[in-house]
Amino acid sequence: MGRGKSRRAWLIAIALAITLQWFGREPALYAIDAYRAHVSPHLRGRVFCRFTPTCSAYGRASIAKYGFWIGGAKTAWRIARCGPWTKMGTVDEP
Repeated sequence: MGRGKSRRAWLIAIALAITLQWFGREPALYAIDAYRAHVSPHLRGRVFCRFTPTCSAYGRASIAKYGFWIGGAKTAWRIARCGPWTKMGTVDEP
């Protein structure tokens, strides 16, 4: 790898780290709260959550407890597990 490509890779990595550092716990919690306030009420009666608590409540609690990266990964894993193979009312605490 040439010197120019190495420098460019480092600059991209630093820019990405700064961008990801900005998007942390508070903006994620705000986004979940906005979803719960504005989108979720329109889905009632049409979409039924298989887990208790709901995925948005789980995501909010998980991100508040573990931070953006670990809490976000736990939330993504939970959403990936949701499907017809999951029994309705399955309890899964963060």
